[in-house]
Amino acid sequence: MSRRKTTEWAGESLEALQGRWDRGSVILYGKVDSTNEAARDLAEDGAPAGTVVLCREQTAGRGRAGHEWHSPRDAGVYLSMVLRPADLSHPGMISILGGLGVVERLDAHFRGLAPRLKWPNDLIAGGLKVGGVLAEASWSESRPRYLVVGVGINVRPLGSDTPAEVRDRATAIDSVIGETASLVEVADCVISGLETWLPHAPASLEGDLLTRVDRYDWLRDRRARLILPGAEDGHAGTCVGIAPDGALLFRPDRGALRRVSDGVVDPWS
Repeated sequence: MSRRKTTEWAGESLEALQGRWDRGSVILYGKVDSTNEAARDLAEDGAPAGTVVLCREQTAGRGRAGHEWHSPRDAGVYLSMVLRPADLSHPGMISILGGLGVVERLDAHFRGLAPRLKWPNDLIAGGLKVGGVLAEASWSESRPRYLVVGVGINVRPLGSDTPAEVRDRATAIDSVIGETASLVEVADCVISGLETWLPHAPASLEGDLLTRVDRYDWLRDRRARLILPGAEDGHAGTCVGIAPDGALLFRPDRGALRRVSDGVVDPWS
């Protein structure tokens, strides 16, 4: 589809947003297929680290494992950032570190939101999914060429046109805090959050950083069913934390503690 650029987003001009975020590389779209796809194209053309892509509406927004991200017009923050890390030896930590930075900023800014991380890339508020992080890298042999990190956050209450399977599992910032949040202030939190850890991501989660991840780990001590890639049946057990390399620690009801680097976790209410 054609990508329709605009010079305004959430009532702010392009120039105002460039000044607000202290960068000239802000690209705004009225409607786009996916901000991650647009950011990847820009990165291929040499866009600098810190380039921000925002849109009012996505027609093909994506989540993890190719799932669709419902992105109605002016109802959320749909944002991707281009990063150019010198090293990307632990890609499993990118979503965790990006998500941690974002939830810490949201937690500090929006009273009553109390956001949390759900391994590996979901953002939770009020016990339901409020957002997600999607990281995609391009490689040249063993070195990263660039990294694109997309964040989608529901801000306005979910409308009647939202698919039922989404409404049952998702919420929005406004619905949790009981007032109308500023889209621009949510974007502030996303941008500063992504730039907290990702430009110079540590090799592992250690010390205070691991403590901070643990503080926001929504799955910790929750009963859940783990479904591993390619499997139809799940394993019942308890999530017990996140390992220093970003893997989920899962204790099945039968068997030894597992380190899970890929899979689907469905917590029981």
